[in-house]
Amino acid sequence: MQRVSHSGIIEPDRRAMESTVDEATAATGRRQLRRLETFLDVAYAVLFVDFIMYLPQTEDMAWTELPFGLVSLLIDNSLDLMRLVIAVGLTLISWNLTHKLLGPLGRTDAKHTLLTLLQLIFVCLFLFFAVADPALESVSSPAAQSLCLALSGFIGIAAWSYARNKGLTRADLSEQEKNEILRSAIIEPVTALLNTGFAFVGPGAWTAGWFVIPAILLGARRRVDRRRQRATVAGS
Repeated sequence: MQRVSHSGIIEPDRRAMESTVDEATAATGRRQLRRLETFLDVAYAVLFVDFIMYLPQTEDMAWTELPFGLVSLLIDNSLDLMRLVIAVGLTLISWNLTHKLLGPLGRTDAKHTLLTLLQLIFVCLFLFFAVADPALESVSSPAAQSLCLALSGFIGIAAWSYARNKGLTRADLSEQEKNEILRSAIIEPVTALLNTGFAFVGPGAWTAGWFVIPAILLGARRRVDRRRQRATVAGS
């Protein structure tokens, strides 16, 4: 659009130009968000495939001499398998957390994308420590695994907070819904952070911590919610 200045010169409408630029930026942000989500899905798929490489080896056919064949092989490696399953589960939780924080977004920008990729880097570091010492013979392995997942989760929350402050979220989200997203995402990194201490107690305590700590945190949150509801009812 154009407008005529006081001197009679035809000038472009600045507001229209700014609106066009904003729309183009938003469209670019939406495309970048779709590409980011696709890249993350592929990266996590590669991580899951990598876990398969650490299943008990069967190429030498030594399992044929065991009493129950492959079943005996799995039983003999049951502890390592259990920890591998936990590692896969934790990676799946990280993938779910990532999409929980990306789903409410309408678009992304360079800084938010950088934070999200940094979040993925710490998940990859978690995989490194998980497969390097599956028997948890060194305390550094479980401690580093917990710290990597904690940092990954907190970076994801920081990325969500940044996106919220920059107006990158979907327009149909209310403030209450945005608060609930942040509230529901905090359990995973807090669990990982608290479980770091159990790594120094022992492998068994650390393994159990992944089940016990979130149960305690969720129970505490429910009690707080009930108290708030009772206080709201009493106040009304």
